[in-house]
Amino acid sequence: MTKTFEGVRVVELAQYVFVPASGTLLADHGAEVIKIEPPETGDPYRTLKIGDGRETAKANLSMEQNNRGKKSVAIDLKSEEGREILLRLIETADVFLTSLRPRALKSLRLDPEDLLARNPRIIYARGNGLGFKGAEFDKAGYDASAFWARGGFADLLTAPDAEITTRPRPALGDHASAISLLAGVASALFRRERTGKGMVVETSLLQNAAWILSSDLVIARANPEYDPHAGFSSGHRAPLMRAYKTSDGRWIQLMLLAPDKPWPELCAMLERPELEMDPRFATSAQRMENGAELCDIIAECIGARSWAEWSPLFLAWNAPWELISTIHELGEDPQIKAAGSVFPMALRNGESVEVIAGPIGFDEQCAPANPVCSPDLGEHSDEVLSSIGYGSDELARLRAAQVVG
Repeated sequence: MTKTFEGVRVVELAQYVFVPASGTLLADHGAEVIKIEPPETGDPYRTLKIGDGRETAKANLSMEQNNRGKKSVAIDLKSEEGREILLRLIETADVFLTSLRPRALKSLRLDPEDLLARNPRIIYARGNGLGFKGAEFDKAGYDASAFWARGGFADLLTAPDAEITTRPRPALGDHASAISLLAGVASALFRRERTGKGMVVETSLLQNAAWILSSDLVIARANPEYDPHAGFSSGHRAPLMRAYKTSDGRWIQLMLLAPDKPWPELCAMLERPELEMDPRFATSAQRMENGAELCDIIAECIGARSWAEWSPLFLAWNAPWELISTIHELGEDPQIKAAGSVFPMALRNGESVEVIAGPIGFDEQCAPANPVCSPDLGEHSDEVLSSIGYGSDELARLRAAQVVG
């Protein structure tokens, strides 16, 4: 079976997660992704230590998740010979992916015009923290700063009276934004098939935050008095679209957006059929107006039983609700398993780790057909550079000169 991006060569000059994750999604579905790294040190993500469990005895899990299936070529791009090696690779490539800041790329003479001059068909795809226009185009930006903090999530998801903001989860914005960059690359490849011309594709963590929060943002733009924190902790304005706690500490999320049919069913499940026609709750408007009272009633009912007691009733109920999952339950979710989202990947030492596929399926396949673990630094330097005409003697000279690692 032909893979979606089979035959596409991607040159990736990127670090950490956001842009490399997009390269991983391309590699998962057949692209040859060549990761360019500085000799000796490599991508700083290889040695980043945060103490959050990503480093285990057998693998750097974050490195495996975001760099599987790639080839690593170590080149000193600050040298003229190293830059020329990269440009020769660009002549054979379809896509260039980068997360380096614009001024760094300019100093290396690797701007879009430099690469398009060598290969007019190249898709030059770049991602950064705050975008490529405006006074702050070159400001450093990471997930927690550009996406979570400046992008509004920290404010929206923190209770107004909290003493500390809600913390982001690792790489949340990075992985969301990687999908946008993938969509841009795929779109540009499609356009190139029609026109034969390359183009520049770009996105940022901040732009992705604005898009993801666009439901809030368009309301706020139209109404300066809009307070997204109103009813933050209680959700009283929407008593049928909030979570309720069982007696054993589990949470059941209701999402009865169109409640005409499920409202009477819920009343029966709660063994409070009289609520259906209670004048305080008979219509959506009345339920909203008297939301605090209804929240208290539903919370008392659901809180009187454990999830084990509630589960037969909820599982038989054809309505939009879900039990709030723990991260361990998510990995065992039968729907996630059915989609093939969690899959094993063999490491070089013979052991195996489980990693997560991207959310897009091609011909019903989300995970790579033959997953390959992330490369060692410079593992494929000889293989890749031989493919663009460098002989063994020349490679030996470049390695001795520390141009290639």
